[in-house]
Amino acid sequence: MAKLKVQSITRIALLGALLYASQLALSFLPNVEIVTLLVVLFTKHFGKEGTLSCFVYVFLTAFTWGFGLWWATYLVVWAGYSLLVNKLRKIDSWLVWALINAAFGLCFGAIFSVPYIFVSPAYALSYWISGIPFDLVHCAGNFAMAVILGKPLDLALGKIKNLPQNRK
Repeated sequence: MAKLKVQSITRIALLGALLYASQLALSFLPNVEIVTLLVVLFTKHFGKEGTLSCFVYVFLTAFTWGFGLWWATYLVVWAGYSLLVNKLRKIDSWLVWALINAAFGLCFGAIFSVPYIFVSPAYALSYWISGIPFDLVHCAGNFAMAVILGKPLDLALGKIKNLPQNRK
């Protein structure tokens, strides 16, 4: 594995902290978050650094709420979504990204319930079904965030990334 430079480590830490702060800022709204949109933006603009920032975000979240089965799933879900975004990073349409983010929000509870299958399949199913109303809110919130903020944040991040001091 290639060594990370100080600038890269700093960027990963700051992006992860921004993911965490944005999640906390909207935590008063159940399942409405901007983290999904930021993961898309960070991955599109910074590639591997965007994915690694997901790990920072999940660890900061775990330090706040405690470590449990949920945090391992969180780690897989967010890093996995970033890897998916990396495969789709050439997509330029923010309507398409809004639909992808909405689908992620809708599937979040189902993905999150997978580890509970090993505890009890009935429990996993009931866990997922009881969370469907929250998944619908998550879906709508992700869609709205991407439609409203996706393109402006994408353009702003592109300008910031292309400042002379930020070029690699």
